[in-house]
Amino acid sequence: MFKKFYFGAITALMATTILFTTACNNNGDEPIDVPTSDISHSNIDEENSSEDLSQNNEPAVTFSAYESNWSNPDHEDYISDEELMILDGSILEYFRDKPIILHQLQPVAQGEELVTLHTNLGDITLRVFPEEAPMAVENFLTHARNGFYDGVVFHRVIPGFMIQGGDPDGTGAGGESIWGSPFGLEPSLNLRHFRGALAMAHAGGAMGSQFYIVQNDRLDFGTIQDFENMRGYLNMPLGRFSDGTRLYAHHIYSEEEFDHFIAYGGTPHLDWHRNQMAHTVFGHVVEGMDVVDTIANVSRGANDRPNEDIIIERISFFYYGE
Repeated sequence: MFKKFYFGAITALMATTILFTTACNNNGDEPIDVPTSDISHSNIDEENSSEDLSQNNEPAVTFSAYESNWSNPDHEDYISDEELMILDGSILEYFRDKPIILHQLQPVAQGEELVTLHTNLGDITLRVFPEEAPMAVENFLTHARNGFYDGVVFHRVIPGFMIQGGDPDGTGAGGESIWGSPFGLEPSLNLRHFRGALAMAHAGGAMGSQFYIVQNDRLDFGTIQDFENMRGYLNMPLGRFSDGTRLYAHHIYSEEEFDHFIAYGGTPHLDWHRNQMAHTVFGHVVEGMDVVDTIANVSRGANDRPNEDIIIERISFFYYGE
Protein backbone atom coordinates (compact mmCIF):
# COMPACT_ATOMS: atom_id res chain seq x y z
CA MET A 1 0.00 0.00 0.00
CA PHE A 2 2.60 2.53 1.10
CA LYS A 3 5.14 1.56 -1.49
CA LYS A 4 2.59 1.95 -4.28
CA PHE A 5 1.55 5.39 -3.00
CA TYR A 6 5.08 6.58 -2.47
CA PHE A 7 6.37 5.49 -5.84
CA GLY A 8 3.38 6.97 -7.65
CA ALA A 9 3.01 10.28 -5.84
CA ILE A 10 6.21 11.28 -4.06
CA THR A 11 9.19 10.28 -6.11
CA ALA A 12 10.38 11.54 -9.45
CA LEU A 13 9.03 9.18 -12.07
CA MET A 14 10.82 7.43 -14.88
CA ALA A 15 12.46 9.19 -17.80
CA THR A 16 9.40 9.49 -20.00
CA THR A 17 6.87 10.46 -17.33
CA ILE A 18 6.05 13.53 -15.28
CA LEU A 19 4.64 13.47 -11.75
CA PHE A 20 1.75 15.77 -12.42
CA THR A 21 -0.06 15.65 -15.78
CA THR A 22 -2.99 17.95 -15.15
CA ALA A 23 -3.49 21.68 -14.90
CA CYS A 24 -6.52 23.54 -13.59
CA ASN A 25 -8.24 25.97 -15.89
CA ASN A 26 -8.68 29.57 -14.82
CA ASN A 27 -12.25 29.10 -13.64
CA GLY A 28 -11.36 26.29 -11.26
CA ASP A 29 -13.40 23.74 -13.21
CA GLU A 30 -12.43 20.11 -13.64
CA PRO A 31 -8.71 19.58 -14.34
CA ILE A 32 -7.75 19.71 -17.99
CA ASP A 33 -5.67 16.76 -19.12
CA VAL A 34 -2.42 17.84 -20.73
CA PRO A 35 -0.19 15.44 -22.70
CA THR A 36 3.08 14.78 -20.90
CA SER A 37 5.10 15.98 -23.89
CA ASP A 38 3.25 19.31 -23.77
CA ILE A 39 4.04 19.82 -20.11
CA SER A 40 7.69 18.97 -20.35
CA HIS A 41 8.42 20.78 -23.58
CA SER A 42 5.86 22.57 -25.71
CA ASN A 43 4.10 24.66 -23.09
CA ILE A 44 7.19 26.68 -22.27
CA ASP A 45 9.84 25.81 -24.83
CA GLU A 46 11.50 28.30 -27.10
CA GLU A 47 10.23 27.00 -30.41
CA ASN A 48 13.41 27.61 -32.34
CA SER A 49 13.77 24.14 -33.76
CA SER A 50 11.70 21.98 -36.05
CA GLU A 51 13.06 18.85 -34.39
CA ASP A 52 10.77 16.58 -32.42
CA LEU A 53 12.08 17.44 -28.97
CA SER A 54 10.22 14.53 -27.42
CA GLN A 55 12.78 12.25 -29.05
CA ASN A 56 15.68 14.10 -27.44
CA ASN A 57 14.63 14.47 -23.84
CA GLU A 58 17.13 12.43 -21.88
CA PRO A 59 19.91 14.52 -20.31
CA ALA A 60 23.05 12.81 -19.17
CA VAL A 61 22.44 11.33 -15.74
CA THR A 62 25.00 9.86 -13.38
CA PHE A 63 24.48 8.01 -10.15
CA SER A 64 28.10 7.87 -9.13
CA ALA A 65 27.17 9.68 -5.90
CA TYR A 66 24.14 7.54 -5.15
CA GLU A 67 23.59 3.84 -4.53
CA SER A 68 20.31 2.17 -3.64
CA ASN A 69 20.62 -0.21 -0.72
CA TRP A 70 18.34 -3.06 -1.76
CA SER A 71 20.19 -5.47 0.54
CA ASN A 72 18.76 -3.63 3.53
CA PRO A 73 16.09 -5.71 5.30
CA ASP A 74 13.81 -2.69 5.14
CA HIS A 75 14.39 -2.28 1.41
CA GLU A 76 10.78 -1.26 0.83
CA ASP A 77 11.77 2.08 2.34
CA TYR A 78 14.07 2.73 -0.58
CA ILE A 79 13.54 3.76 -4.17
CA SER A 80 15.49 2.48 -7.12
CA ASP A 81 18.04 4.23 -9.28
CA GLU A 82 15.53 4.02 -12.11
CA GLU A 83 12.99 6.01 -10.14
CA LEU A 84 15.59 8.64 -9.26
CA MET A 85 16.94 9.00 -12.78
CA ILE A 86 15.47 12.49 -13.11
CA LEU A 87 17.84 13.63 -10.35
CA ASP A 88 21.49 13.72 -11.32
CA GLY A 89 23.55 12.14 -8.55
CA SER A 90 25.78 15.20 -8.37
CA ILE A 91 22.76 17.39 -7.56
CA LEU A 92 21.82 15.14 -4.66
CA GLU A 93 25.44 15.08 -3.50
CA TYR A 94 25.49 18.87 -3.38
CA PHE A 95 22.25 19.29 -1.50
CA ARG A 96 22.25 16.30 0.84
CA ASP A 97 24.01 18.02 3.76
CA LYS A 98 22.34 21.38 3.26
CA PRO A 99 18.86 22.30 4.44
CA ILE A 100 16.47 23.41 1.73
CA ILE A 101 16.33 27.20 1.66
CA LEU A 102 13.37 28.44 -0.33
CA HIS A 103 14.79 31.80 -1.34
CA GLN A 104 11.56 32.96 -2.93
CA LEU A 105 9.85 32.87 0.47
CA GLN A 106 12.53 34.90 2.22
CA PRO A 107 11.89 38.64 2.70
CA VAL A 108 13.48 41.07 0.29
CA ALA A 109 16.68 42.41 1.86
CA GLN A 110 17.48 46.07 2.38
CA GLY A 111 19.53 47.21 -0.60
CA GLU A 112 18.60 44.21 -2.79
CA GLU A 113 18.44 45.18 -6.45
CA LEU A 114 15.01 44.74 -8.01
CA VAL A 115 13.89 44.85 -11.63
CA THR A 116 10.64 46.38 -12.91
CA LEU A 117 9.09 45.43 -16.23
CA HIS A 118 7.00 48.41 -17.34
CA THR A 119 4.32 46.96 -19.62
CA ASN A 120 1.42 48.66 -21.36
CA LEU A 121 -0.86 46.88 -18.86
CA GLY A 122 1.08 47.80 -15.73
CA ASP A 123 4.32 47.16 -13.84
CA ILE A 124 5.80 43.84 -12.67
CA THR A 125 8.65 44.02 -10.15
CA LEU A 126 11.03 41.08 -9.83
CA ARG A 127 13.88 39.89 -7.64
CA VAL A 128 16.58 37.54 -8.95
CA PHE A 129 18.76 34.85 -7.37
CA PRO A 130 22.28 34.87 -8.83
CA GLU A 131 23.57 32.50 -6.13
CA GLU A 132 21.34 29.73 -7.51
CA ALA A 133 21.21 30.51 -11.25
CA PRO A 134 24.17 32.80 -12.05
CA MET A 135 24.12 32.43 -15.83
CA ALA A 136 20.37 32.89 -16.18
CA VAL A 137 20.49 35.99 -13.96
CA GLU A 138 23.47 37.50 -15.78
CA ASN A 139 21.83 36.83 -19.13
CA PHE A 140 18.50 38.38 -18.10
CA LEU A 141 19.97 41.44 -16.36
CA THR A 142 22.44 42.18 -19.14
CA HIS A 143 19.73 41.97 -21.77
CA ALA A 144 17.50 44.17 -19.63
CA ARG A 145 20.18 46.83 -19.09
CA ASN A 146 21.06 46.85 -22.78
CA GLY A 147 17.47 47.46 -23.84
CA PHE A 148 17.16 44.07 -25.51
CA TYR A 149 13.68 43.51 -24.05
CA ASP A 150 12.38 47.03 -24.71
CA GLY A 151 9.41 46.82 -27.04
CA VAL A 152 9.28 43.03 -26.83
CA VAL A 153 5.83 41.44 -26.42
CA PHE A 154 4.48 38.63 -24.30
CA HIS A 155 3.89 36.33 -27.23
CA ARG A 156 2.29 33.46 -25.33
CA VAL A 157 -0.11 33.62 -22.39
CA ILE A 158 -2.03 30.72 -20.88
CA PRO A 159 -4.45 31.43 -18.03
CA GLY A 160 -3.94 29.03 -15.15
CA PHE A 161 -0.36 28.46 -16.28
CA MET A 162 2.08 31.23 -17.28
CA ILE A 163 2.92 34.25 -19.42
CA GLN A 164 5.95 34.07 -21.75
CA GLY A 165 8.06 36.74 -23.43
CA GLY A 166 11.63 37.66 -24.25
CA ASP A 167 11.63 36.94 -27.97
CA PRO A 168 12.44 40.12 -29.96
CA ASP A 169 10.86 38.50 -33.03
CA GLY A 170 7.61 38.03 -31.12
CA THR A 171 7.13 34.59 -32.65
CA GLY A 172 8.40 32.26 -29.95
CA ALA A 173 11.13 31.11 -32.33
CA GLY A 174 13.68 33.89 -31.80
CA GLY A 175 16.02 35.39 -29.27
CA GLU A 176 19.52 34.58 -28.13
CA SER A 177 21.67 34.72 -25.04
CA ILE A 178 24.14 37.51 -24.30
CA TRP A 179 26.90 35.11 -25.33
CA GLY A 180 25.43 34.57 -28.80
CA SER A 181 24.82 30.86 -28.26
CA PRO A 182 22.50 28.91 -25.96
CA PHE A 183 23.51 28.10 -22.40
CA GLY A 184 22.54 25.13 -20.27
CA LEU A 185 20.08 24.45 -17.48
CA GLU A 186 20.97 25.41 -13.92
CA PRO A 187 19.47 22.93 -11.44
CA SER A 188 18.51 24.04 -7.95
CA LEU A 189 16.43 22.48 -5.19
CA ASN A 190 16.16 25.86 -3.47
CA LEU A 191 13.99 27.51 -6.14
CA ARG A 192 10.52 26.20 -7.00
CA HIS A 193 7.84 26.92 -9.56
CA PHE A 194 5.67 28.76 -7.09
CA ARG A 195 3.08 31.22 -8.41
CA GLY A 196 5.13 34.27 -9.40
CA ALA A 197 8.30 32.34 -10.27
CA LEU A 198 10.45 33.80 -13.05
CA ALA A 199 12.08 31.07 -15.14
CA MET A 200 13.83 30.47 -18.43
CA ALA A 201 12.12 28.91 -21.42
CA HIS A 202 14.24 26.36 -23.21
CA ALA A 203 14.31 24.08 -26.23
CA GLY A 204 15.76 20.69 -25.38
CA GLY A 205 17.84 22.20 -22.57
CA ALA A 206 19.20 25.14 -24.58
CA MET A 207 18.33 28.59 -23.19
CA GLY A 208 18.50 31.94 -24.94
CA SER A 209 16.49 35.03 -24.02
CA GLN A 210 12.93 33.83 -23.53
CA PHE A 211 11.47 33.71 -20.04
CA TYR A 212 8.12 33.13 -18.38
CA ILE A 213 6.30 33.98 -15.16
CA VAL A 214 4.16 31.34 -13.45
CA GLN A 215 0.57 32.56 -13.10
CA ASN A 216 -1.36 29.49 -11.91
CA ASP A 217 -3.11 30.33 -8.63
CA ARG A 218 -4.42 26.91 -7.64
CA LEU A 219 -3.32 23.29 -7.70
CA ASP A 220 -5.51 20.48 -8.91
CA PHE A 221 -7.12 18.33 -6.22
CA GLY A 222 -4.89 15.32 -6.84
CA THR A 223 -1.69 17.31 -6.38
CA ILE A 224 -2.97 18.85 -3.16
CA GLN A 225 -3.79 15.40 -1.82
CA ASP A 226 -0.33 14.13 -2.79
CA PHE A 227 1.31 16.99 -0.89
CA GLU A 228 -0.87 16.44 2.16
CA ASN A 229 -0.04 12.74 2.18
CA MET A 230 3.68 13.39 1.82
CA ARG A 231 3.94 15.39 5.06
CA GLY A 232 4.35 12.32 7.23
CA TYR A 233 7.19 10.86 5.20
CA LEU A 234 9.80 13.61 5.16
CA ASN A 235 12.10 11.65 7.50
CA MET A 236 11.85 8.54 5.38
CA PRO A 237 15.14 7.20 4.01
CA LEU A 238 15.18 6.97 0.23
CA GLY A 239 18.59 5.40 -0.30
CA ARG A 240 22.30 5.71 0.36
CA PHE A 241 25.11 7.72 -1.15
CA SER A 242 28.32 5.97 -2.16
CA ASP A 243 29.97 6.89 1.16
CA GLY A 244 27.19 5.14 3.07
CA THR A 245 25.28 8.19 4.27
CA ARG A 246 21.56 8.19 3.72
CA LEU A 247 19.41 10.24 1.41
CA TYR A 248 16.18 11.31 3.12
CA ALA A 249 12.99 12.74 1.71
CA HIS A 250 13.63 16.02 3.56
CA HIS A 251 16.74 16.51 1.42
CA ILE A 252 14.37 17.05 -1.49
CA TYR A 253 10.99 18.15 -0.10
CA SER A 254 9.77 20.41 2.71
CA GLU A 255 6.50 21.18 4.46
CA GLU A 256 7.08 24.86 3.71
CA GLU A 257 7.04 24.00 0.01
CA PHE A 258 3.79 22.05 0.37
CA ASP A 259 2.15 24.84 2.35
CA HIS A 260 3.05 27.52 -0.16
CA PHE A 261 2.01 25.56 -3.23
CA ILE A 262 -1.32 24.65 -1.65
CA ALA A 263 -2.03 28.20 -0.47
CA TYR A 264 -0.94 30.13 -3.56
CA GLY A 265 -0.56 27.76 -6.51
CA GLY A 266 2.21 27.20 -9.00
CA THR A 267 3.42 24.56 -11.45
CA PRO A 268 5.33 22.00 -9.33
CA HIS A 269 5.53 19.53 -12.21
CA LEU A 270 8.26 21.74 -13.72
CA ASP A 271 10.60 21.53 -10.71
CA TRP A 272 13.89 19.63 -10.87
CA HIS A 273 12.93 16.77 -8.60
CA ARG A 274 9.81 16.05 -10.65
CA ASN A 275 10.77 16.60 -14.28
CA GLN A 276 13.88 15.50 -16.14
CA MET A 277 13.52 18.44 -18.53
CA ALA A 278 12.78 20.96 -15.80
CA HIS A 279 13.12 24.70 -16.21
CA THR A 280 15.56 27.03 -14.48
CA VAL A 281 13.86 29.32 -11.97
CA PHE A 282 16.01 32.41 -11.45
CA GLY A 283 13.70 35.05 -9.97
CA HIS A 284 10.32 35.86 -8.49
CA VAL A 285 7.63 38.54 -8.64
CA VAL A 286 7.60 40.76 -5.55
CA GLU A 287 4.94 43.18 -6.79
CA GLY A 288 2.54 43.18 -9.72
CA MET A 289 0.96 39.73 -9.71
CA ASP A 290 -2.32 41.47 -10.47
CA VAL A 291 -0.71 42.62 -13.72
CA VAL A 292 0.48 39.06 -14.43
CA ASP A 293 -3.10 37.87 -13.91
CA THR A 294 -4.44 40.55 -16.23
CA ILE A 295 -1.96 39.58 -18.94
CA ALA A 296 -2.72 35.87 -18.58
CA ASN A 297 -6.43 36.46 -19.02
CA VAL A 298 -6.47 38.66 -22.12
CA SER A 299 -8.19 37.36 -25.23
CA ARG A 300 -5.87 35.27 -27.36
CA GLY A 301 -5.74 33.57 -30.69
CA ALA A 302 -3.64 30.87 -32.33
CA ASN A 303 -0.67 29.56 -30.32
CA ASP A 304 -2.02 31.39 -27.24
CA ARG A 305 -0.83 34.72 -28.63
CA PRO A 306 -2.71 37.76 -27.26
CA ASN A 307 -5.01 39.34 -29.83
CA GLU A 308 -3.64 42.74 -28.85
CA ASP A 309 0.07 43.20 -28.18
CA ILE A 310 1.20 43.26 -24.56
CA ILE A 311 4.47 45.13 -24.65
CA ILE A 312 7.42 45.46 -22.29
CA GLU A 313 7.90 49.17 -22.87
CA ARG A 314 11.04 49.48 -20.79
CA ILE A 315 12.84 47.99 -17.78
CA SER A 316 14.12 49.88 -14.76
CA PHE A 317 16.21 48.97 -11.72
CA PHE A 318 16.19 50.12 -8.11
CA TYR A 319 17.47 49.06 -4.70
CA TYR A 320 14.89 47.99 -2.14
CA GLY A 321 14.48 50.49 0.66
CA GLU A 322 16.56 53.18 -1.00
